Amino acid sequence: MKTFLDFEKEVRTGKLRNVYFILSADNYFINAASELLREKLFGSKDNRENFFIKYADDISLQELSDLTNNYSSLFASNKIIILKRCEKYSRKLNELLDFLKTPEPDTTLLVCFEKDYVFEKKLDKEKEIVFYDFSELPDKDLREWIRNQFKKFGNEITDVAIEYIIETFPGSFDILNSEIKKITSYDPESKKSIDKEMLIKFTGYETDYTPNDLMRAILRNDSLKAVQILDNLIHKTGLNEIYLVSIISNHYFDLLSFKSGKLNGNNSYSLYGKYKIWGERINFAKEYCNVLKINEINRALMLLLDSDKKLKTSMLNSDILLTSLVEELCSL
Repeated sequence: MKTFLDFEKEVRTGKLRNVYFILSADNYFINAASELLREKLFGSKDNRENFFIKYADDISLQELSDLTNNYSSLFASNKIIILKRCEKYSRKLNELLDFLKTPEPDTTLLVCFEKDYVFEKKLDKEKEIVFYDFSELPDKDLREWIRNQFKKFGNEITDVAIEYIIETFPGSFDILNSEIKKITSYDPESKKSIDKEMLIKFTGYETDYTPNDLMRAILRNDSLKAVQILDNLIHKTGLNEIYLVSIISNHYFDLLSFKSGKLNGNNSYSLYGKYKIWGERINFAKEYCNVLKINEINRALMLLLDSDKKLKTSMLNSDILLTSLVEELCSL
């Protein structure tokens, strides 16, 4: 399936379509595509005179048809319409597709659908429809995209740091772009080359003392290391105790989900979109899902639920409570 990079190349070389079918997850590449089209058709990405953003649950097909035929500018006949949430036309899907077969020649439409809906309805199998996947990039292109985003702010980034970003942050380009902006402005006096150690510092953890390292120590039954990491997270990093319990709980739910085998064939977009699992959590769950039996995972979740309740409702010392929890988890 084509990606945003294919879309970008086609627009820049003048190979324009009247209708683009888009698989969308967030707004990052939709906004980038809008700028590309405005620059190509209007001469400037800042020209928004004949540019419209509409939502399928707010505009009828008749109103959409009227929009494509009206509202021409005195300075340009072209129109660009971004139509979001098109899965809302589900009951009139055939009517929408028929309408899009004969678009107005001076109108460019980006018709955006949720990815899961397209696959469910098998729209990607329709011979007359070409979809552009704006939800993800191939691994090599994703790494290059991250590298280029840092270059925009005058920073280089190491390959190891790029891997850490992919593992740490969810597969949303809006979120990734926002985090990159934060990282590049985190320490104006820092070196221009961004490495993994700086990223770990940015996220508030010390090397080898992250929540993921805590989970690995627990599953290796290394209670000494686990308690050391716990102490670092609570007293040096300042991680909230209830939040830490929720992080550990999510890891156990991931293990339980992957243990069923039902998630193994899912791509990264589906795992993030449906289950909010991304990066290092995916790798962790795949690696450790067979370490524990289902009854042991259930036992762990019961311990976590009990600890969460005590943290919220009792006056027990949180250090003692969490240390006891970690030691019990290590013994499973």
